[in-house]
Amino acid sequence: MKAHLAYILTAVVTAALISAPTFQCAAGEKDSLRTERLFGGEPVRTAVKLSAAAVVGIVNPSVEFRAHKNITVALEGLGIFYPTGFGKMIDGPLIAAMTFVEGRYYPVQSFRGFFVGPNIGFSSYSLNKGIHPSFWGAQAHKYQVGCNFMVGLTAGYAFTLTKHWGIEISAGYGFQTSVYEGHYQSDGSKYMGWNGSSEWLPYKAAVNIVYKW
Repeated sequence: MKAHLAYILTAVVTAALISAPTFQCAAGEKDSLRTERLFGGEPVRTAVKLSAAAVVGIVNPSVEFRAHKNITVALEGLGIFYPTGFGKMIDGPLIAAMTFVEGRYYPVQSFRGFFVGPNIGFSSYSLNKGIHPSFWGAQAHKYQVGCNFMVGLTAGYAFTLTKHWGIEISAGYGFQTSVYEGHYQSDGSKYMGWNGSSEWLPYKAAVNIVYKW
C-alpha cells in the first residue's frame, strides 16, 4: 500500500514538474503575441492628437514625429474663443491663441509610456489673468490684452490602446514672460498702459486622444 502511494505521489510531482514549463511557455507566448499585436511591425513614426477639451470648445490639436527610437518632436496649437466669458465660471473675455514646439524623450520607446522634454511656446491673448490658479480671483472686473513667451518642461504618459489608438496625459511647467495692457470689462477703457510680468508657473495641460501610424 505504501509503495502504491509513493508511486502515485511520484507521478503527480513528475507531472507537475513537466507541465510547469508548458504553462510558463503558454503565458510567455501570450505576452509575446500581445506585444506583437500592439507594437509589432514597422515602428510608429507619426501621431496626431486632439485634446478632450474640444468638448467645451477648446481646440488643441498637435502632431508628433519620431526622430529616434526614444526621441520625438511635436508641434502643438491651442485656440480658445469666448469673447463674453465662459458660463458662470469666467466673467469677461477668454480669447487665446497658443503654439508650442516640444522635444520628448521616452525611456522605453517613442510613443510608449513615460516621457519628458523641453518646450517653447508663444501666445496672444485677451483675458483676465485671474483665471490662472496662481492668480485666482485677482483683477476682478478687468482683463488684459497682450502676448507672452514660455519655456519649460513637459512630462506625461502615453497609454497604448491598440496598434493605432492611444490616450496621452501631459502637463507643462516653466518660465513665462509677458507684455500686456489692462482694460475695464464694463466699457473696454484702459486702466493701465503697456506693462509686463514674469513668473514660474504651470501653463499647459492636456488629455489627448491619439491616432498613430
